[in-house]
Amino acid sequence: MNLCWLRPTGLCVLLGFSAAGARAQTFERGYLVLSRGDTLRGEVENAFWSDPPDKIRFRSDAGLRIYSAGQLRAVGLGGGRLLRHELLPLDRTAETDANRLQVGLHLAQHPDSVLADVLVDGPASLLGVTLNNVKHFFVRRPGQEYLEMTERRYLVLRDGARRIADGNNYRGQLLLYFGDCPAAVSVAEAAAFTAAALAEVVETFNRECSSARQPGRRVARERRPPVKLQVGPTLGLRYNTLRFRTTDEPAVERATLNGVDLDGHVHPQIGAYLDLVHPGRRLALHLAVQHAAYGRTVALPSPDGSAQWQGKLSWRGRLTTPQLGLRWLRPLGQQYQLLLGTGAEVPLRWRNREESLQYGDDAAATRLIDNNQRLSTYAVVRPGFGTTLRPYLEAGVHRGRLTFTLTGRCYGRESLFDHMVVSRYIVSGQFTHHNGYDYSGRTYSLGVALGYQLNRNSDQPTPQ
Repeated sequence: MNLCWLRPTGLCVLLGFSAAGARAQTFERGYLVLSRGDTLRGEVENAFWSDPPDKIRFRSDAGLRIYSAGQLRAVGLGGGRLLRHELLPLDRTAETDANRLQVGLHLAQHPDSVLADVLVDGPASLLGVTLNNVKHFFVRRPGQEYLEMTERRYLVLRDGARRIADGNNYRGQLLLYFGDCPAAVSVAEAAAFTAAALAEVVETFNRECSSARQPGRRVARERRPPVKLQVGPTLGLRYNTLRFRTTDEPAVERATLNGVDLDGHVHPQIGAYLDLVHPGRRLALHLAVQHAAYGRTVALPSPDGSAQWQGKLSWRGRLTTPQLGLRWLRPLGQQYQLLLGTGAEVPLRWRNREESLQYGDDAAATRLIDNNQRLSTYAVVRPGFGTTLRPYLEAGVHRGRLTFTLTGRCYGRESLFDHMVVSRYIVSGQFTHHNGYDYSGRTYSLGVALGYQLNRNSDQPTPQ
């Protein structure tokens, strides 16, 4: 599995896809009211929508079905949220992002049919819609059309410089709209631009000035942490492979390390993870640490073919690997969630005495070569897990508290020089020098892990 083609630019491309289409998969009791008036009760997938949803996944005894927003009149969730399909005077051009503001105040309302949050349902009602992080509120009293109030900023030219101005005149709009109700006007004069404060203005009108003189029904909004925490241990296996190759032509003695796999074994792996899931439940910041053994002792042939100098390379140790990355989440069927991730990791090896190259049985011995020179037969080597900017890649599935992942890694290319074996002799005047073998290679790793989430799912309603 060659992962080395992926550069940091590839990481950016992958993360760009993460903004599209993924949804949290939390089904809870609820109901749908179809456009023809039928009410269906079952389980609604609560994707904790920020912008109005364009489709709703509904599960009942008949199975899973997806309804478009145009097929629905209302959606009710067990957590209290109520969405109603309404035709509203919606200005989609309203912006608050400083990087997207235009010069001058521009209004562009158009009738738009969306699933809006019901905040107050009564003689006068209040709806809420959020588009691209811009809040829109809609109030309607008996006999009148909807009034839109929205966050809005724009640029003005002042003293040769551009400055940001606030174009949200919601208080002035409310004073005109409820001008014949002094009680509502009094509350509106001090109201903040929040759902709770605007609901109080509407409810004041319902109590004091509507024909029924009764408050409406305030719809409880679902409450959840803006960021969901998932934490727990992991248990799995890790496979490493490291093969060194040489481009030196065999001459005097054989290249003993050429093509030898320094590991090629499966090792148990333990760890722990912590995921901070984005408010939209589309992305998660992933932090983890894994710990596993690596390597083995490899038997090597003798450089000169004699039984006396048969060799061995001991490459054994323990590896602790902290990870920092992102995970992309998407529903997969009714019970599962697809997980794709990438990020950076730092392999931290624990030093030990089992990383050495030796020929013969005595580490202190020397070996006589043809020109009456003696070579050492023992050297400390520390190959493997070379530094790289390439990210790791992972894929997996999540269900309930369990997460299964497959992770691949490709480390940086590195070199190893074996000076204890003669590749060729170089004669310089009266002196004869010998050259060893240069090798190069890189480590590849593949890991599987099963994670268990210790904390409860905060998106699920608390059991009563």
